[in-house]
Amino acid sequence: MTPEDAVTAPDNTRCQATTKAGLPCRALAVSGSPFCNMHGPTARAIQALGGKHRANAYRLEDKMSPRMKNVVTLLSNAAAEVHEGRISPSQGSSLATICATLVKALETAQIEMRLSVLEVKLRGDANGFED
Repeated sequence: MTPEDAVTAPDNTRCQATTKAGLPCRALAVSGSPFCNMHGPTARAIQALGGKHRANAYRLEDKMSPRMKNVVTLLSNAAAEVHEGRISPSQGSSLATICATLVKALETAQIEMRLSVLEVKLRGDANGFED
C-alpha cells in the first residue's frame, strides 16, 4: 500500500452507524462487525447492563491468558444456553466442573513455571557467590 492509498483508503475501523444528531459515529467498530458496541446487534443488551461493566472487570480480562478467556467465554455461553433451555442444567454443571478442573490445571502449570524461573535465578545467584 502506498502512502497515497493510505490517505484515500476508507477507514474500516470506525463504526458505520449514524448518531441521533445525524453525524457519523466516531467510535471504533467491534472486530468482525461494522458497528461499535453501542450500535451493533448486542447494543440493547450492553446498554441494559448500565454500570455493571466496571473498569476492574475489563482490567482483569486484559490480564487473562487466551486460554482463560476461552474458558470464561465457554462458561458464559453455557450459562446462556441453560437459561434459554438449549442445554440441561446438569449439562451446564458438568461443563462448569470440567472448566474448574482445567482452570486449576492452568493455574498449577503457571505456578510451576514461575517457580522454575525463580529456582534458576536462585541457582544462578548462588553460583555467582561460590568460590
